[in-house]
Amino acid sequence: MPGNVSGMKERTSRPLFSALLVGGILIVTINAVLALRAVGTLANNESWVAHTWQVLNTVERVMGSLKDSETGMRGYLITGEEAYLAPYTTAQKELPQELNQLQSLTSDNPQQQDRIVLMRQVVAKRLQALEGGIEERRRGKTESSRLLGFVGTGKEEMDQLRGIASAMQLTEQDLLKARVGSANTARQRALATMIGASALDIILLILLFLNLNHERELRKKADDAAERLQELQSISDAALTRLTFAELSEELLERLRTVTRADGVVLCMWHDGEIEATAANGITITPGRRIRLSPDDPVYRAVTSNHVITLTGTESKHISIEGFSGEMQAALVLPLTIGDRVLGVLMAGLRKADAFKDTDEKLLSVVADRIALSIDRANIYEAERDARKQAEVSAAEVRTLNEELETRVRIRTAELEAANRELEAFSYSVSHDLRAPLRSVDGISVALEEDYGEELTAEARDFLRRIRAGVQKMGQLIDALLQLSRITRAELTREDVDVSALTEEVVADLRQQNPERNLTFHIQPEMHADADIRLLRVALENLLGNAVKFTAKNDTALIEVGRDNSTGAFFVRDNGAGFDMQYATKLFTAFQRLHGDRDFKGSGIGLATVSRVIRRHGGKTWAEGSPNVGATFSFTLA
Repeated sequence: MPGNVSGMKERTSRPLFSALLVGGILIVTINAVLALRAVGTLANNESWVAHTWQVLNTVERVMGSLKDSETGMRGYLITGEEAYLAPYTTAQKELPQELNQLQSLTSDNPQQQDRIVLMRQVVAKRLQALEGGIEERRRGKTESSRLLGFVGTGKEEMDQLRGIASAMQLTEQDLLKARVGSANTARQRALATMIGASALDIILLILLFLNLNHERELRKKADDAAERLQELQSISDAALTRLTFAELSEELLERLRTVTRADGVVLCMWHDGEIEATAANGITITPGRRIRLSPDDPVYRAVTSNHVITLTGTESKHISIEGFSGEMQAALVLPLTIGDRVLGVLMAGLRKADAFKDTDEKLLSVVADRIALSIDRANIYEAERDARKQAEVSAAEVRTLNEELETRVRIRTAELEAANRELEAFSYSVSHDLRAPLRSVDGISVALEEDYGEELTAEARDFLRRIRAGVQKMGQLIDALLQLSRITRAELTREDVDVSALTEEVVADLRQQNPERNLTFHIQPEMHADADIRLLRVALENLLGNAVKFTAKNDTALIEVGRDNSTGAFFVRDNGAGFDMQYATKLFTAFQRLHGDRDFKGSGIGLATVSRVIRRHGGKTWAEGSPNVGATFSFTLA
């Protein structure tokens, strides 16, 4: 019920979050438009303020040029020296340009235009008068009264010009005040709008970050679930493929030690209050020695309560197994029971004081019944084998014992099949639970990229791409794991299979999937085998697919499929990346890859699937190779 409530909350919060996100983007867009308008208004007002100052400065220059020409002309009239005429000559050139500029600057103001027209007339009249005085002086006429008359006539004209200039300046100063006020108002409005837009942008980024963080947590949960499914599958492999107790104990303890990341694992058999250490990994024990347990012993408590218990510190010292009492600082104790019958106890230990994780306890609790069934199955198998050895002594006893054993085997097989069905249901349930958050992560990532891609930074878009890549890889991993599980349970139906023709079909598919590759296949004709055609096709698809994949860096891929006449073994040989033979034993183990994912994509399941198919046929697989030279994968079918 709590899971349903949390799921309802999550489904309710997502539409609300999306609505808030869309609303935030809409508000930010509106504010951005308003900000752009405010900035445009501010720029326009500031332009007019600058324009007004330019008009005022031009008026000042016109009046300055007139004053300079007046002064230069007076100096020349008094002294007769041409040097005094330099300001006058300059004013004659610059005044028309300055008046033209002033007229252009005030083209939007009819009143100012009228004043400029009048100013032109007065300036022209004054310059004409000054020109007359200069000509008189150049002719040699030096009568001061006549020359001063040219100077004196300019007072009225200059007063008139000053009046025009003053009126123009007053008009521009009034405009300046109004425009400065508008500019200040526009500046404040633009500042307020930009602050509001920035605040909303920050809020939007925070919401986006929170959403991405939420999706990252979902992806982490999916990764953890996938890892758990992988660990369950690895333990199931050992339980299904080992019949003798010695083989089962060795393989089971090795995988349990890897899964729980323990420093040592011990398997003990239970004998009515006594334990007998029978197998160990990472710890040295004395097999066959029985130890009587007191009711206060932690192992005794674990068996009687039928629960996994965790011990830390001094508590782990109370375990009577010598390897634990002397070395381990933390321990997990797992009782193995079938119904009400206790078969044994599994113990995992750490030499450091770090406690085991809750996930380790849950994992062992899930597989406890399956491990117990597998041990009981192995014991029954060994008992049956020993009983058959007694057949030479008493045929009647053997028949009776066989009937009893067959009954027990049927019962245990039924129980194991039930456990298999439970594990299958669990696997499909976990895979379904994995796919649901993956679809959610992928869907939300696509929606974010399509709807808000332009608002996201390059780093945020990269995060989305990485999320989608991780989701797709996880989906492929789930499919591979489920195929691996299905092969284990699939019914084996043998028939005469034309291996050469089957290989040709697989090769045709590979050519269609890789049209750009230069692939050369050599397939030995007339190869036949007694096998399940469906499972054999799966094995060939994985072997040939690997050959195509690991020859990707070659200009020409050479792939050969044949059969050794002397041994009867089939082989697939390529000229690809190859491998170091010291790692050959790891090739057919699930999730063991000798090449990085950047060099060659893959899930690490393909060769494990091949190995499982061949084992179902009673055969074996092996590989030979050399780095950068190529590899040969061989298998037999019993």
